Amino acid sequence: MCGICSAIGNFNEIFDVIERLRKLEYRGYDSSGIAYKENNNLEVVKSVGQIANLEKRIGRNLSSQIVIGHTRWATHGKVSEENAHPHMSANGEFALVHNGIIENYEDLKKIFLSDVCLNSQTDTEVFVNLIARQKGPVINKLIEACNLVKGSFAVAMLEKNSNKIYLAKRKSPLMVAQNENGCMAASDLSVFVGKFEKCYIMEDDEFAVMSEKNIVFFDKSGKKIKKNAVLINNFDFCDENLNEEYFMLKEIKEQAIVLKRTYFKYFSENTLSEAEISKIKKYKSFHFIACGTAYHSGLMGARYIQQFCKKECKVSIASEFRYDNNVLNKNCLYVFVSQSGETADTIACANLIKEKGFDVMCVTNVPYCSLNKLADIILPTFAGREVAVASTKAYVAQVFTLLILAIKLSKNLELQESLKKFVLSFDILQLDDALLKFLYQFNNIFYIGREQDYVASLEGALKMKEIAYINCIGLAGGELKHGTLALIDENSLVIAISTQKKLKEKMESNIQEVKARGGKILLVSNFEHSVEVDHFLQLPEFEEFLMPIVSITALQLMAFHYAVELGYNPDKPRNLAKSVTVE
Repeated sequence: MCGICSAIGNFNEIFDVIERLRKLEYRGYDSSGIAYKENNNLEVVKSVGQIANLEKRIGRNLSSQIVIGHTRWATHGKVSEENAHPHMSANGEFALVHNGIIENYEDLKKIFLSDVCLNSQTDTEVFVNLIARQKGPVINKLIEACNLVKGSFAVAMLEKNSNKIYLAKRKSPLMVAQNENGCMAASDLSVFVGKFEKCYIMEDDEFAVMSEKNIVFFDKSGKKIKKNAVLINNFDFCDENLNEEYFMLKEIKEQAIVLKRTYFKYFSENTLSEAEISKIKKYKSFHFIACGTAYHSGLMGARYIQQFCKKECKVSIASEFRYDNNVLNKNCLYVFVSQSGETADTIACANLIKEKGFDVMCVTNVPYCSLNKLADIILPTFAGREVAVASTKAYVAQVFTLLILAIKLSKNLELQESLKKFVLSFDILQLDDALLKFLYQFNNIFYIGREQDYVASLEGALKMKEIAYINCIGLAGGELKHGTLALIDENSLVIAISTQKKLKEKMESNIQEVKARGGKILLVSNFEHSVEVDHFLQLPEFEEFLMPIVSITALQLMAFHYAVELGYNPDKPRNLAKSVTVE
């Protein structure tokens, strides 16, 4: 879940690399660092914390035309300067940055590096020293070391005696771009925007050597290969010029635009073809597989398919699915949801399904991602680039895309018209100061809802945990009495989401259960209830199946404002990264 940006060119590349590492901070911001060549020596500068700390350490006078850079999300070893990347080999010949996990690094250390004194707790330092121990030209050393490694990696490496950058890729994203001024490698396409027109997407077990004027690609046997470039300007990268103090608030407010864009793409541009719709309709059941927020969107997608298409659906957490004794079915379409398309657990499950010979559909926000390469059918979401780690607009885009899928499969024209009216009139709700002041009194918070509102309660609680660090729970309203009521007292706040009139009386019973134990109630609903509550947030009225999109925006805003009130940066929550590329 780390980010890599490396460049070689005609000009000083140090500050360009650092600036573009900022675009990768969503992948991790525990520490950052660069390695560069100066007077035929390799120099390394590292710093704990955000990239701004690295900039202060570098100053403005450094100059180098060949640089590798890294922003880290810690996996092996604590957050510290010695564990930050780049890592040097003990002989001083190599400097390396790495995104991924070397699963057998302890064995490699014992077998090959027992005489090497290591300075960090990382698998990456083992990796760079393993490379240094191999024989032959540098590219051969890199290939041979990678053949010994089990796990995932995207690697950029400098060698003391050559003006080149060496690259390797397996299971972690890595792409390369070139123009008349030089070459760059990065973990994300967005890094290239504004500088390059085309790029090359590296595949697993491919290697590359970048020089000032060209890029040479190799397969795992060391044979040179040719690759085709893709156009970068075909992709929809949102404008990152902030008009809000935080990206998260900006992205919440962009959700109205995302809904309109998604509707247009699927109903005016026919992103999902009639042939694909016909193919999907043949499946008797659907199995959604995802992690975190994407898992919650899968829960909503399953509800929509069952509601409008009357087909059986199942939803699994990816990290559990691959170890379960799943009964697979050729009449089932396996649907994988991931914002980045690089979520390691989700990709592992998709690989498992493909190996068994079953069909895969992917719902992703990033073109040319690893998950899409496995897909028989791709459902793109059109959220644009999401910078804040806690997902907001990407979640809404996933839910809305899966709703569109259900409606297209059902061929219900009235529902399509409802969607059109919705996207033309939807806007983000404003939370008043009185509600926020009431919310800030509590650090013992529960979210409850039923059916579609239960999914909203799960996602709302996750947002509050992610960015405000409050230990809260989302649960089905009917489950309160099966244990959780033991936790309710006068210091507890229960946020009750109620947007389904058929369940109004049931939700009112759950609210009464809370009040009888002294708990406080914040009701989030689009209609009045007969039960007395402590605070009521009135939602705008839309058709019932659309209300999960309306309610979640309110819950996102609650979490955002609470995090800011507590003095936290909601864009960069502690211990988390956006693209989870490790299992």
